[in-house]
Amino acid sequence: MDSAQLRQVLSQWPSGVAIVTTLADDGSHRPHGMTASSFSSVSLDPPLVSVCLGNHLPTRAMVAASGVFALSFLGKDQAEIGRRFAGQVPGLTDRFAGADWVTGPTGCPMLADATGRLDCTVEHAYPGGDHTIFVGRVREAAVDRVTAPLLFHSRSWGQLADPLPDEITITVVDGAARVGAEVSVRDPGDLPAVRDLATALPVRAYVADAFAPDREALVLATLDALAGLPDVALGCAEDTAASPLQVRRVLQDAVVRVRPAALHVRLRAHHGLGLVNALVAMKSGVRRFDAVRDPASGGLPADDLLLLARQLGVACAEPA
Repeated sequence: MDSAQLRQVLSQWPSGVAIVTTLADDGSHRPHGMTASSFSSVSLDPPLVSVCLGNHLPTRAMVAASGVFALSFLGKDQAEIGRRFAGQVPGLTDRFAGADWVTGPTGCPMLADATGRLDCTVEHAYPGGDHTIFVGRVREAAVDRVTAPLLFHSRSWGQLADPLPDEITITVVDGAARVGAEVSVRDPGDLPAVRDLATALPVRAYVADAFAPDREALVLATLDALAGLPDVALGCAEDTAASPLQVRRVLQDAVVRVRPAALHVRLRAHHGLGLVNALVAMKSGVRRFDAVRDPASGGLPADDLLLLARQLGVACAEPA
């Protein structure tokens, strides 16, 4: 088997990206790290994972000598960190600079805002051709934030290519901030009011101005605070015109935050941009749209959204 041909074939298998870190066993305990995609879960009981490291790499020798390693899974917005630890930034002398790190029981550094992190001691080390297969016992595990993953495919960095949903639901609303069981919230401080209202009747709580760039972190924190409340459906409302890129940034994370519940989205028409944002929302996993009947209100008209769904081949019943 030609190794170049094998590498080309294997590059077609997409994987996540992790930073593998360890400590030098020379008394200095200085950290060292590299990117790796050859990671796998091995066992839940006992908690075991594996990573394959090339025998020519300093990281491999350090893991073998120290008996410890940690893994930090990278999110979609951390490609630059991945490039650093892959040695793709010319002139860089300190791969760890400019990012926040935490340590666990082994003392290995882990990225503070990784999508997931594992701190491990080496349980087994097996020869694997030009690599060594390290099986690690997980001593500590944490999910620091929920976001879409960074992917590596065909020797390049990428993100998930989300398919369109099979079906969406359109509900007609009149666009008011609150009608009956609809309520607008701005931050986690509104949690008590929503909870109290939900004791009397089902509530649909929209996070106001959800796609404003300066509110992104607050919007996600608000969804986290409200998620799981009984009889409360959560939504994101576009109060000021938002760009498709910002809609994508928020909804990629927001949809995950409220699962297994469905996230409702209410968009503005904004001279046709609303339909672009609706398409972006569908590609981000949104299946519940709240639209308006009267275009004069500024909201995305239900009829336009229905036409878009039909043009895309997405099933949708006539809105009530």
